[in-house]
Amino acid sequence: MAELRTVAPNEDPVCGMTVDIKAAQAKGLANVHLEHEYVFCGKGCFLEFRDDPKAFLDPDYKPAM
Repeated sequence: MAELRTVAPNEDPVCGMTVDIKAAQAKGLANVHLEHEYVFCGKGCFLEFRDDPKAFLDPDYKPAM
């Protein structure tokens, strides 16, 4: 399996924002990928990740808002 970059439990893997985990889950802005739950600041980041999680978990990816 390819190496994945480390993402904090409350970090949006797309933009890097700190996210309230419970609020994101309540809004449906959480996604489980390879047995790890990721949370998102908004629907845009959620949809981008859902469509191509590998791109955002690549060790060379740098989140930017």
